Amino acid sequence: MIKVTYLPVFVTRLFRGMPGVWKAQHRLSLIWLMVMQALFPGRKTVAELARWTPIDITKWRYRRLLKATYWDVHRLISWWAHQVISVLPPPGDGVLTLTGDGSDKAKKGKKNPLAQKGRKSKHDPWFFGIRFVLLIVSWDGFRLPVAFRLIRPKSHPKYQTENELFREMVTVFQPPAWAKVVIVEGDAAYGSQDNMKMVLKRDADDPERTWGFVFAIARTWKTIEGKAIKDLVTHLPRTHDRRPWVPRIPATHGRRSFWVYRTRLCLRYVGDVTVVLSKTGRNMSPSKTKILVTNLNALTPRYMVFAYQKRWAVEQINCELKTDLGMGEHQVRQDEGRIEKSFGIAVLAYLFLIRVCHDELRPGQSWSVASLQHTFRLRMITDQVEYKIKTKVSKSRKAA
Repeated sequence: MIKVTYLPVFVTRLFRGMPGVWKAQHRLSLIWLMVMQALFPGRKTVAELARWTPIDITKWRYRRLLKATYWDVHRLISWWAHQVISVLPPPGDGVLTLTGDGSDKAKKGKKNPLAQKGRKSKHDPWFFGIRFVLLIVSWDGFRLPVAFRLIRPKSHPKYQTENELFREMVTVFQPPAWAKVVIVEGDAAYGSQDNMKMVLKRDADDPERTWGFVFAIARTWKTIEGKAIKDLVTHLPRTHDRRPWVPRIPATHGRRSFWVYRTRLCLRYVGDVTVVLSKTGRNMSPSKTKILVTNLNALTPRYMVFAYQKRWAVEQINCELKTDLGMGEHQVRQDEGRIEKSFGIAVLAYLFLIRVCHDELRPGQSWSVASLQHTFRLRMITDQVEYKIKTKVSKSRKAA
């Protein structure tokens, strides 16, 4: 890693039109912070990032930027997400997938106001850190985050559940013009009646496109007749199962086979839906059966299982944000706004990398943030060396 003292034109032009009324040098500090967050390969603390920037971009300027309360990081994420979506090729079928999932970032300091202890289930290990929920969009192998929210501890006066934050992000998100069908996905933790009603409301309020959901639900759901879905899962004869071939997640080769059963049910508080029972083997026990539900009648069981597999994209983004982009490593505490901006900078750096290296992405091909970082470093180092050579040549000419 070499010291970067120059921002090339191909970087600065991407920030034209960025919303916000900036004070002092906060806009310049934000640009440098996003660029270094995407560029630097080591631990991304503000002190370490400031070591490789010009002498006037110091760590206290970064801290002043994160401390400022007048700028909204969620507004910037929304703007950058739409900028990235506009330069990527749209899908031929016009289907956009919205996926939500929660994760956590481990912390050690006990004075952090948003740190909490817990675990997802009795089978998962305990953790101490900050929980957050992420909303991503995906199509044709492309994946990018469009919103995030920090989950406050239950003792916090402004505590909101994970599902409430998920509904807030989906409600605010505005799909691109080419999206004709928007499918909202989530695991069983998001398969609640409030989430389904929210998607149905968006479908009723948006005449330009169709909104649907593909959620995994718990087997405790009941129909309007009072019959539990777990009875259908337990007592369904195996002769009713069908074995379709399902493509693997995008950007991978091969296919997998699932044993599925499709039926129409009328669930309580939701209405008529299509229910698909899916399992990886014909002789799998009922406890290993996944229950998928959707309001889109045109979806086949094969496509529903394939759509549910797209949830893996949000796991990839969570891993890349925490490992490659250093999410939450700025060492800020005691103020919720600083912590939220610190997490948001990693999301902005993710979107910035896709925007600056979008020519490297192809529909249906695999890619990673690490490969985009490698490409971006080569371009930055090349421009930095050329800039130094031009500077030395101009100084020698003036001296002569």
